Amino acid sequence: FTHACPRRHPSTPLPPPMAKSRGQPKLLSASDGGKMNAAERKRLSRYSRGDGNSSKGVTKPGLKRSIKRGEAKIGAAERKAAQAEVLQPSEAGFLEAEGPLERTCRVRQSQLAAMVDEQTAAKAYEVQLPDLGPYRVAFTANGRRLLLGGRKGHVAVARWEGGFHVLSELQLRETVRDLTFLRDHTMFAVAQHKNLYIYDASGTELHCLRSHRPDVQRLAYLKYHWLLATVGSTGQLRYLDVSTGENVSDIRTRLGECDCMRASPYNAVVHLGHTNGTVTLWTPNMHEPVAKLLCHKGAVADLAIDRAGRYLAT
Repeated sequence: FTHACPRRHPSTPLPPPMAKSRGQPKLLSASDGGKMNAAERKRLSRYSRGDGNSSKGVTKPGLKRSIKRGEAKIGAAERKAAQAEVLQPSEAGFLEAEGPLERTCRVRQSQLAAMVDEQTAAKAYEVQLPDLGPYRVAFTANGRRLLLGGRKGHVAVARWEGGFHVLSELQLRETVRDLTFLRDHTMFAVAQHKNLYIYDASGTELHCLRSHRPDVQRLAYLKYHWLLATVGSTGQLRYLDVSTGENVSDIRTRLGECDCMRASPYNAVVHLGHTNGTVTLWTPNMHEPVAKLLCHKGAVADLAIDRAGRYLAT
């Protein structure tokens, strides 16, 4: 069987070869054959995830296809993020000092509320709690719910949008050392005098975890792993799986009592501050600290970690 193909006239030019797209992904202006301008290249560079993996030299066909597919997905994600940037009408605000003698840390909240727009100023609120404190505070992942826990047993769940509104309130009649929300605002954990308790949004007791004795000092919830980390007066670091109720890991820090804990929002590594001035970093699959820092000559009182996980303040 033969198929007759039409002959091309000698004067008819050949069609241009199809170009293979490599390197940096194109934006919308390049979809019609145009080139990216300088503004689009700069916008795309802000969302770049670094140099990609090359499939050159890979002999296995399946691995080669998976590398190409992964790089194509990363390029599409960069392109979509850069294209969606135009939907953000404003940039994040910041403080700028007028002279070398002015310090931004001395600016008060009342001064900031007077400088911002009305919609932002309406989100500011002030709550006076003079009797049952000191208080521990926790927020949900979306920042819409607030959890307050007083040292003398007062616990309250509040919504601060459109004004401060208390949704539920209870008096536990014993010491509250720390508290935190779990997967959302419907459940929260409270470290009380002897045991660790879990309540629902209305204040009903759901669980009493006696395996975390003698007493829990600090709590941290790892939202992407569904793990509740606790540390107490004996220096025991425990990880509890809130989906099954089982203890995932029980680690002895061997550094004495610990009442300072913070989980990194970037990689969920738990940071512990100890009385000898050291800060240790822990993961549930290792019984030795992944890093140990000598930060102070005295005890570490508190920790703070930035969202990118690059800076630690003690």
